[in-house]
Amino acid sequence: MVLILIACTLLTPPTVFFGALVAGSLHHGYGWSEMDWNSDGWTSLGEFLDAADIGKREAVVCQRVCTEYFAYKDGMPVRTDCPTP
Repeated sequence: MVLILIACTLLTPPTVFFGALVAGSLHHGYGWSEMDWNSDGWTSLGEFLDAADIGKREAVVCQRVCTEYFAYKDGMPVRTDCPTP
């Protein structure tokens, strides 16, 4: 019984932390393909978890309305996607 209590005490904080990361990643309003931050063609688990710290906003680039993904920590762009003319 003591071993179970110790295990629960040790495992609860990481479970809550990673659960919050996953929840944050899922609530940004963009899909798996948009989370491919390094543009290698597939979204890794690391890129999915990084999505918790990346927001999405509109940006005007060369008179085109584009989608800009930015880091919450400093507001700097991570990636900008523009429609082809």
